[in-house]
Amino acid sequence: MMPRLRSAVRPFPLAVAILATPLSSHALAAATLSAYTMHLGTLRSLVEACRQSPAQCDPDKVGSDEQVSGASVSFDAHYEWLRDTLHKAHDPSLKDRATLLDDAARHLDEDLRDAGIAAPAKLPSQAVQRRDAILARPEYVTVTQVSIWDRIFARLYSWLDRLFGNVAGFGRRSPWIGPLMEWSLIVLALTGLTLWAMRVFRRQRLRLAAEPGRAMEPAEDASRNWRELAARHAEAHEWRDAIHCLYWASIVLLEGRRMWAPSRSRTPREYVRLVEPGSARRTLLEQQTRAFERIWYGLETAAPGDYQQALHLHEELRAA
Repeated sequence: MMPRLRSAVRPFPLAVAILATPLSSHALAAATLSAYTMHLGTLRSLVEACRQSPAQCDPDKVGSDEQVSGASVSFDAHYEWLRDTLHKAHDPSLKDRATLLDDAARHLDEDLRDAGIAAPAKLPSQAVQRRDAILARPEYVTVTQVSIWDRIFARLYSWLDRLFGNVAGFGRRSPWIGPLMEWSLIVLALTGLTLWAMRVFRRQRLRLAAEPGRAMEPAEDASRNWRELAARHAEAHEWRDAIHCLYWASIVLLEGRRMWAPSRSRTPREYVRLVEPGSARRTLLEQQTRAFERIWYGLETAAPGDYQQALHLHEELRAA
């Protein structure tokens, strides 16, 4: 089929009218018939994209007007009408926007048919709805708007990048600054670690010069209460509970003498390790701890002799 000549040579009156009109601001570009049909297909896709998103309605994407030359035909193709349509359709609130785009699509389909190319088949409305529903799923929505927080973080990262870039430039000009900063950080880290260790040891380790006279009165009262409770259990022949109370009477007594910081999360053997090695206190507490663990945790049967031994060790700890 011979293409319908949109702007081809017309009878003389029409030619005079064309010459009388001002020339378009878009220069004519030479194009073959195949290039012309490809351009029409691109414009058809542009109209459909404009229908889906007003941001795609860019008149500059139309391209230049063309002077088409074929084997037996030559004509001019002007697209000012399409540029005007896209300019209007850029406004999503335009009342007759859909009608304008339908007319533009029909116009391009007619041009394609005139050029011997079948117009793209239009999908049924149900198929279009099904396609749009699929494309609206989250896995297909990959483009999101940049939030205000994203822009703030982007500016912050850009500022940090410039800051460290300047520091790197300064380092190249002053090679000594790098080792100085490294050693300064190392010294700072070691100082902090040393202070932390000193505080921990100050809290946990005993004071070697601890004296019985430094006992705190509340600790003495608590130790006395544990000892009296042990005596009541012993009178009731509850030897296991009596030994348990004597053990805590010793722990509270040593704690009152600032052998360690108060903490009920320690195990019995941890209390033993906090007493100075080789001292009489450590030997006595170690013996009482072993007997206490054997009876209290080992569930062995306690006898009056076990209670008397625990009481003896406790009294020696008080005098140590």
